[in-house]
Amino acid sequence: MDRLKHSLEDLEAPTCPTCGIEMQLYRSELVKFVPVTNLHLFNCPTCFRLAESETVQEPVWVAPAHFRFLLSRRRDCSANPT
Repeated sequence: MDRLKHSLEDLEAPTCPTCGIEMQLYRSELVKFVPVTNLHLFNCPTCFRLAESETVQEPVWVAPAHFRFLLSRRRDCSANPT
């Protein structure tokens, strides 16, 4: 969900070629995972014309050394509780 919000931040709404007004965002959806490709659909509130736009983001890879793994202690369920 964060990726979709991030792709909408830099998105500029197209201008309707018929009416000349700014179109409104109608729908956004994820098309591909790698690279992350979002499809954005716009419609004109006056003439109901549709337009589409795509945003593509390359995945960011983080080296495993930057992660800190936490180990959890497991309780043995077969032991008698005291």
